[in-house]
Amino acid sequence: MKRLSAGLGSVMLLLIFAAYAGDDKDAATAQAGKAGVGEAVNDNASGRDATREAIRRSVLGESSPQKVPKKRYEPVSHEEIGQYVGSWVKLETYFGRKVEGTLKRVNGDILYIDEHLGQGSASYPINKTKLSGLKVLR
Repeated sequence: MKRLSAGLGSVMLLLIFAAYAGDDKDAATAQAGKAGVGEAVNDNASGRDATREAIRRSVLGESSPQKVPKKRYEPVSHEEIGQYVGSWVKLETYFGRKVEGTLKRVNGDILYIDEHLGQGSASYPINKTKLSGLKVLR
């Protein structure tokens, strides 16, 4: 009995979809009869584009997409580094060691870096005079 009612429900659902699909087809045919076939297709396409644009504006909240400036690492002199406390930095020492992390503080010639490693971090001092390269994410 349950199979019969499920089958009848499926058949009814298909009939309803077919009826609505037929209405859309008739409307498109009527529109094509009034104008050329190419114009009807263009009207449908422009209507879809307008709908997509309206949805995009409502989701994004603006009429034009915002451009997000791309950040990149830029070289900085040793004298300017104090301005970038809290920023991401990339350092390279004279010995070839590369360090990437957050600049915590600057105390004279010593930079305190918080390097992020796996699930933790390591904080340690690095002398400015031992650096061969210094870049800040801007």
